[in-house]
Amino acid sequence: MGNEADYSPQKGTRLHPESVNLIPFTCMKTLVKPLAYLIALAFFTFACSEDGHEQPQPQPGKAVNEWGQSMLQIEQIAIEMEQIARGTYPNGSRFLACSSVQNEATPEGLETTFTFSGTSPCVDGKTRSGKIIMFTSNNTNLERIIYLDNYLVNGTRLEGAFAFQLIQVPGKASVIRMVSSNAQVVPTTGGSYRYSLNRVTHLKEGAGTPNDTSDDVVEIYEGEYSCFKHNGAFEASLVTPVVVKKTCNAADNLKPVQGKIQMEMTTGQKSILNFGNGTCAAQPFAE
Repeated sequence: MGNEADYSPQKGTRLHPESVNLIPFTCMKTLVKPLAYLIALAFFTFACSEDGHEQPQPQPGKAVNEWGQSMLQIEQIAIEMEQIARGTYPNGSRFLACSSVQNEATPEGLETTFTFSGTSPCVDGKTRSGKIIMFTSNNTNLERIIYLDNYLVNGTRLEGAFAFQLIQVPGKASVIRMVSSNAQVVPTTGGSYRYSLNRVTHLKEGAGTPNDTSDDVVEIYEGEYSCFKHNGAFEASLVTPVVVKKTCNAADNLKPVQGKIQMEMTTGQKSILNFGNGTCAAQPFAE
């Protein structure tokens, strides 16, 4: 393994949009290569900061039920993985500060491994163990895979691989498509579930300050999700764009503050998860 180093390039230059199609890696670590092909296929076959000072306020609507809580957790995991891929968690900041970081350069790209010991909580108060492995290809378009290896957060096992690619969209900055197929959440209390996602985000604000990510506002403007549990399943899609503000993200509060996602159960029942009114005090509720 190589020496510890900062894995992320500058915000304004880290990705190079050359193609809208994910090209599978031709050479990668044995562990990651099969996942890259599977996730690349999912691109075409997917079917199914700073601490805010405002205090949380009661929100209108209904309490978020079991399915809404799963949807919220899926999106929080996606946000966290995307921020690593975007390089907005430079080495030594946020929860990555409680990991050891090693880089290994290969002819095909760079493999970065974040290893968490699980001996003490990270800055967000959560205890992590296992590894987050990120492979960044040398190809000119973004080919970045994040793979979770025996990764636990407060005892909950998170499994899966996530693929990222920068694409060109007129009028939008730093657009990234993120795909994951058959990821899994396994709580210690039971009630595990599998999920898939295909979402597209862009920097709604912050693109003009490439060396400062604290002012970034990320908007999810396309998204499809599926979730499968032992007692049912749902598919979900955006009703309105979902917004994540870095200025609102306290260390323990990584969640959207605006936007709506509609969930449709296999029974036909529908519900909407509303993330709030866009203020840092926003709390999710059901419609």
